This record gives sequence, C-alpha cells and structure tokens, in this order.
Amino acid sequence: MAQTMSLSAGPGSTRKPLIPSSVLGMLIFVTTEIMFFVALVSAHTVIKSSAGVWSPPDTVRLPLLATGFNTLVLLSSGVFLFLAGRSFGQEKARTLFALSIVTGLFFVCLQGYEWVNLIKFGLTMTSGVFGATFFLLVGSHGLHAASGVLAMMIVYRLMSRGRINRDNFKALQIFWYFIVAIWPLFYAVVYF
Repeated sequence: MAQTMSLSAGPGSTRKPLIPSSVLGMLIFVTTEIMFFVALVSAHTVIKSSAGVWSPPDTVRLPLLATGFNTLVLLSSGVFLFLAGRSFGQEKARTLFALSIVTGLFFVCLQGYEWVNLIKFGLTMTSGVFGATFFLLVGSHGLHAASGVLAMMIVYRLMSRGRINRDNFKALQIFWYFIVAIWPLFYAVVYF
C-alpha cells in the first residue's frame, strides 16, 4: 500500500492566503498594463522629440479647460470609490460606489464628446503624427476607463444582491485607481 504525503496544515485547516487570489490577479494585470502604458508614453515622447513642430492641425484647439475639469471629475470618482471601500458592508458604501460610477461614466462620456468635436475640427489618426499619437494614448485610456465603468456597474449589481466580497471589491478598486492615477500623466503629456 502506497502512502501519500499531504502538504496541508492538517485535517480541516484552512489557511488564509497572504494576498487574496482576486487581488493578486489584479495586481499582476495592472503591472502588465503599467508596462503597456509606459511603452505608449515612451513612444510618444520619442516621436515628439524628433518631430520638430509638435502641434495639432491649425483648425484644432485642444479643450484644455474642459479636460482639466474632466480630470477633476475622474479624480473624484477615485475618491468616492476609496470611501466606498472604507465603508464596505455599510449601506452608505452603495451610495458612494454609485457616485464613483456616475462620475466615472461622466468622465468617459465627456471624453467621447471631446473626441467627436476634435474629429469634426480635423484631428484624426490620419491628420498627422500628433493626431495618431493623441488618439492612441487617449483612446487606450478611454477604452480602459469604459471597461472600468462597465466592471463597476456589474460589481454594483452584485453588491446590491449581497454577492460581492471585500477581496473582489479591492481588486476592482486596484484597477480603477490605476485608471484614475494614469490619466493626469496622460493629460500632462498629451495636452501640454
């Protein structure tokens, strides 16, 4: 009769992982996203430094003030999500989480509105290197922000049904904090 070795701490023992799986998975994912965005910013910086004149077409003015306001809206979304996490399990967490979703959605919609207007005024991916790098950087962030808002909506629905735990909520927070934190860098690099 062969004997088997068990690596568990003993019968009935449950050892809590140092980092919950959902949080670890999100940290790994965000790390790869950081590398992706650093590569985009690096490429943008190299292209800009060798391009000579670096500006949008003459018919286009970047909406600096509107985007600055929108940056504050996105930062407030991160604050609301932080407060929702601090009060997780209490009724006010859902209200704070809803505010985070609404402000995040506002950010995405206003960015989309700005894009449509910029395209109408002649800034496209084919209008030059400036347009191509602008839409690549801002578009990549916009795609991530839209995905984050969608994920928050799904988690909100699960939270309303009592089907989300603190660890999964933390994983969502990590992703949204990344989206919120990377935007001011993009705003500074692309708009100025």
